[in-house]
Amino acid sequence: MKKSIFRKITLIILLVVLVVDSALLVVSYKIAYNRSYQRCVDQLQHAIGVVEEMLAFFRSTETDTDTICNSMTRCCKNLELPYIYAFEVDTERSLIRYLAIGFGDEATEVGRTELYPGAEIEMELPEELMEVYEGRAKRSLQHVKNQYGETLICYSTLEKKYDAGTDSFVTETGNPVMIGVDISLSRVMDDLARTYNIMSILLIGLSIAIVLACALILYRKISVPIRRISDRMSGFVEDYAKGIQTLPVKGEDELAEVSRSFNTMAENIHTYLGNIEELNREKHTRQAELDIATNIQKGLLGDTEYVTESFRIDACMTPAKEVGGDLYDYLVLDDGRIFLTIADVSGKGISASLFMSRAVTLLHIYAKMNLSPAGILKEFNDSLSAYNPGKLFITVFVAIYDPVTKELTYSNGGHNVPYVISDRLIPLEEGRGIASGIFPGEDFKEATIRLKEGDTVFLYTDGVNEAISKDVEFYSVERLEERLTDCIGKEENPLMLIRKDLSSFTEGAVQSDDITMLTLKILTGDTILHLMADLSELHRVKEAVLSLPVSEDMQKKLYLAADEIFTNICSYAYDQSGDVEVKITMGDNNVEMIFRDSGRPFDPTKDILKLEDYDYEHEIGGLGRFLTFTIADDFRYEYTDKKNVLWLKFMI
Repeated sequence: MKKSIFRKITLIILLVVLVVDSALLVVSYKIAYNRSYQRCVDQLQHAIGVVEEMLAFFRSTETDTDTICNSMTRCCKNLELPYIYAFEVDTERSLIRYLAIGFGDEATEVGRTELYPGAEIEMELPEELMEVYEGRAKRSLQHVKNQYGETLICYSTLEKKYDAGTDSFVTETGNPVMIGVDISLSRVMDDLARTYNIMSILLIGLSIAIVLACALILYRKISVPIRRISDRMSGFVEDYAKGIQTLPVKGEDELAEVSRSFNTMAENIHTYLGNIEELNREKHTRQAELDIATNIQKGLLGDTEYVTESFRIDACMTPAKEVGGDLYDYLVLDDGRIFLTIADVSGKGISASLFMSRAVTLLHIYAKMNLSPAGILKEFNDSLSAYNPGKLFITVFVAIYDPVTKELTYSNGGHNVPYVISDRLIPLEEGRGIASGIFPGEDFKEATIRLKEGDTVFLYTDGVNEAISKDVEFYSVERLEERLTDCIGKEENPLMLIRKDLSSFTEGAVQSDDITMLTLKILTGDTILHLMADLSELHRVKEAVLSLPVSEDMQKKLYLAADEIFTNICSYAYDQSGDVEVKITMGDNNVEMIFRDSGRPFDPTKDILKLEDYDYEHEIGGLGRFLTFTIADDFRYEYTDKKNVLWLKFMI
């Protein structure tokens, strides 16, 4: 089997066996090496004792050097030693002088040539030798690897002399004669290595044979049954189409239990698949319904931004997974008043979206009939209640703003209490009634509040205050009021601040309901545009200029200047993306335009083109700036707070 478990188990067993074999060989070799080494030490101890007695006897008879050397050579061959030698130590000159030496069969040619009676060899006297020489030890061992081979040397001193009169050995004092006996470690270890090489080959071969035997057993007892189960599971879909085929069950081991479990699983899946097919059909139907509801909901919502010289409307709706019935809408009526509404339909899915579609249509109809907010809600409630088979209801807040009087008249049909952000936070608690769509004939109250420049009306649905964090805590009305209070005196839109705070609060928790907000900001008389430094935003500049209450010729002059300055900022101020603020102020007899950007510093009022220098052939040379500063009655540039600020003034 490709990448089968059989191969993996076999390789693991082989690896484990080889590791164990290697460990056993290393340990065994270490033990054998220590034993061989100890045998060499014992052999040296025995040999040096024999040599001590032999040299003590020769010393008493004053035998000549050749006879002693021949006797040492015979002793080397009998004891299987490469070298036996007697020598003196000259500590002042740091050398040793050979007195007699014998060679065994393992002596090297270099040793036979360079070592002879009377030969002196300068060397750093080893510590083992000095211990014996100075009497700190009777005998000592030194492991040496040099040009004479790898050897183990045993040192001793010749302190005895044979006394023929007493037929015994007596001790002498004075400058001691040293004795050295060598044994070849290379031969011993080479024999040991050859033996262990043969053992290693035999052990590894035996291990491989055992592994192959185990692999054969694994293949027959495990791999073949597992392959049978795997093949049946791989073809389960085909088996399901043809009818479930069960696996044969033999024995009582784990594989037999797996086969039984597979047979049980196959039977259960056969039953479950039929149920799943039915659930999938229901799911697709439900998803199609949600898609339709989402499209209906998106299609009914107005633009998220609407700006005039006297007010600004911003709105947003973040849908939940399960489509609900939130809606916001605004409408500029024929008399210039502004109709605002925000609502929340009970229920979810396509039924709620269809109900919301009907609600929006009715609200538009009654708003265009110039009814008051309370009158709109009354007619709206009666119409919904007359035909509502699903028994749905809708909470709705309706308001009409008059830009001339700056009065906001409103009526609340069971919806969340909106707020006015002014010098303080003002809840619009008056004019409250019940939700629409259930009880016909209900009367609704209304209330009026006068707004001033800079005030913001904030409308929202319960998806805001009922947003849930990961710790299952509600955002709450109290937190909303605190955040709205923080917005007092700030330029940033409260809608954006609340959206950011909601995102931080929920931290990715599942959104259970639509989150919808709408704001109406009463402008100061100035038109302030916060734009991206992109030419796609130029239409907003044009709309703002063309909405000014000045002559058509003046509008064209203003737009020509605004187009040139805005285009230059988009083209040259930033390497990548950036922002531009355009402020347009209407005076009694003039219009002022201020452009602010945080791009690279550039003073457009310097080095203005002279008309005679313009390149008419290639149409380059800065003609746009020339025309802009020619038609402007006054202009000024400054770089402050890391921003380019260009001020243009046009007399009406």
